[in-house]
Amino acid sequence: MKTTTFKKLCISALLATSALCHAGEPAANAPAPKTADLLTYDRLYTGKNGESHFDKVTVNFKVFQYANDVPPVWVESAGLRPAKAVQFMASPTGWDGRANHPPPRRQFFIVLTGAVAFTASDGETRTLRPGQVLLMEDHQGKGHGSYNADQGISTVVAIPLAD
Repeated sequence: MKTTTFKKLCISALLATSALCHAGEPAANAPAPKTADLLTYDRLYTGKNGESHFDKVTVNFKVFQYANDVPPVWVESAGLRPAKAVQFMASPTGWDGRANHPPPRRQFFIVLTGAVAFTASDGETRTLRPGQVLLMEDHQGKGHGSYNADQGISTVVAIPLAD
């Protein structure tokens, strides 16, 4: 897959996720602001003591002419995030990885169906549902636990980030 095509795929996935997560749109006749904070996502990171913790990240967007002959769209103000690949994953009912484990790399997880719960090594648990995003940066230290929190199969898209 060409790098340009891959970057467009990643941007499209993040834009689709922001549309799912955004709770309200301005009135059609209202002038759009040039920038806006349209998306928040959870982040798992390793603290100085090796424990993993959650925090919330807010993404700022700007209006951008993404393609010819269509109205502008919102894109992340910070620009493209280099990524390595896109991988779809599924966990069956009852899948249980609650024992702390670090992810193999820094990566985004976007829940597509079902629900997946993540527990930081400090004990906090967050359950993600379709359209919610998690950035895993706890690949050093104790890591996290995770499990399928739904009564059926849960699917996610994993997007490993470039180093």
